[in-house]
Amino acid sequence: MLLHRPLNTPRVWGGGIALSSLLSGGAYAADLWTKAPPVPYAETDDFWTRPYLFGDLGRTKLKEQGISLSLTLLDEAVTNLSGGSKNTAVNSGQLFFHAKFDMAKLAGIQGGTVGLTLVDRFGDNLNTEAGIPALQLTNEVFGRGNILRLTELYYLQKLFDDRLELKGGRLPAGSDFFFGECEFINLTFCGGQSGNILGNYIYNWPVSQWAGLVHYKLTKELQFSVGVFDANPNYLTTSDSTVYFLPGIPASNPATGVLVPVELTWRPSGPLNGTWRFGGWYDNASTIDGGLPGIIATIPGVGGVPDQNLGDQRGRYGVYESIVQRLTVDGPKAEGWYTFLNTTVADHRTSYQDYQIAWGVKHTGTFAWRPEDEVGFAVGTTHVNSAALSPNAGGNEVPIEVWYGWQATGWMNLKFDAQYVINPGGRGFNAAGVKTDNAWVLGLRTVVQF
Repeated sequence: MLLHRPLNTPRVWGGGIALSSLLSGGAYAADLWTKAPPVPYAETDDFWTRPYLFGDLGRTKLKEQGISLSLTLLDEAVTNLSGGSKNTAVNSGQLFFHAKFDMAKLAGIQGGTVGLTLVDRFGDNLNTEAGIPALQLTNEVFGRGNILRLTELYYLQKLFDDRLELKGGRLPAGSDFFFGECEFINLTFCGGQSGNILGNYIYNWPVSQWAGLVHYKLTKELQFSVGVFDANPNYLTTSDSTVYFLPGIPASNPATGVLVPVELTWRPSGPLNGTWRFGGWYDNASTIDGGLPGIIATIPGVGGVPDQNLGDQRGRYGVYESIVQRLTVDGPKAEGWYTFLNTTVADHRTSYQDYQIAWGVKHTGTFAWRPEDEVGFAVGTTHVNSAALSPNAGGNEVPIEVWYGWQATGWMNLKFDAQYVINPGGRGFNAAGVKTDNAWVLGLRTVVQF
C-alpha cells in the first residue's frame, strides 16, 4: 500500500485463521509491481540499463500504433526464523501479462481503451507451511489458486474532455476502489485493505468479477467514483475455468446480490503531490460473515442472539481511507520521502477481522550514487472481532516490516526484506488454541520485466 509516484515522473509504485489469509488473495494491480520503462525505448541501451530483459522486441513501435504490452515476473522467497510450528522456507510468485489497446489510434474512437490482464500464480503459503496462525499473509503474492486467471478484461470510455470515465467488464474491485499500492511482502501493507480483511466477499487481484463503474472529475484534483460489482463467491473457484476465466458465473449459480463501493479522491498537485481516498461500501448479498458458521457468537446490541438464528441477516458495509503523500523533494526525479496511512473499519456485526490500520514511509534515492534504490518501513495492526468464537477474539496482530530495494538493472529490482509479526492471529493462538511465538520472517522479492 505504499507510496504513489509523482505524476510527472516515468515511474510508479510497483485474512485469524488460515482461511482468512487464503481468502485475501494477495495484491492486485500490475502497474504497481515495478517501475514503468521509459518511452521511447532506446535500442542503444545496453543489457544492464535497458528496461526489458529481452530488449524492445518491437513493443515501442506497437505502442506508437496504440498497443501497449508487458510481461512481468514477481517472485517472493520467504523463510521464518521463529513463530509457528516449524521453521521452513517457501517460494511463491506470479507471471502476469498486461495489454492496453488505444481505440483512438486503432479505431478512431477518441477516449476509448480496451484492457486485458492475465495472471498465472505459483508457489506455497508460508503461514500454512510453517504453521504461523497469522491473519495476514507473510508472502502476499500467494492466494486464489495456482492457476491462470483472467484478472481484467474491460472497455473504458472517457467523455466530456475526460471529466467522465465509464468502465465495464471483468474487474477486481481493488483496481478502482480500496486502492493500496504494494511495495511490502506482508499483506497488511499491500493491496486494498478491504479485500485483505474481508476477502470472502471483496475480491482483490487476481480475482475478477463482472462490474461497471463511473469516475467523474468534480475539479482538476477532486474525483467521485461509484461502482456496481456482481456479488457471488463462485468467482473464487479454482476448478472451473469457465468461471475464473470466461464467460463468468453460469446461470446455475446466479449472482447473490451486488457490492457497491463509493469513493471520493483528492489528488493534490505540485511537487508535494499525493492521493487521498475516502470511501465506503455496501454489500446486500450477505449472511453473517459470508456463511462462515460459528465465527460471530452474537450480534452486539440485540441481546446475544446465537448466530445459528441469524441466517437471514443481510447487508454488510464499511468505510475506509487511503492516503499516500510525498513529503520532500530530494532530487530531480522521484527522490524524496513519502508516507502512507490506510484505515479500514468493517461492519462489526458481520466481520471476523473488523478493522485494519497501516502506516509507513519510504525514501527514494537512498544514496546519491544509487538514485533508483529505496528503503521502506511500515507498522500496522489487524483486529479480531471481540464477538468472535475464537481464542484470538479481541486481539490485535501487529506486523512490522523493513526493506531495502536495489535496482539491480534496468529490468530487475530486488528487495531484501525483514518482518516481525507480533501476536499472529490476534493473540498468538493457533487453530488448536495453542499459544505460538511471534514470527521473524526474512524475504527476498524479485521483479523482472521481460
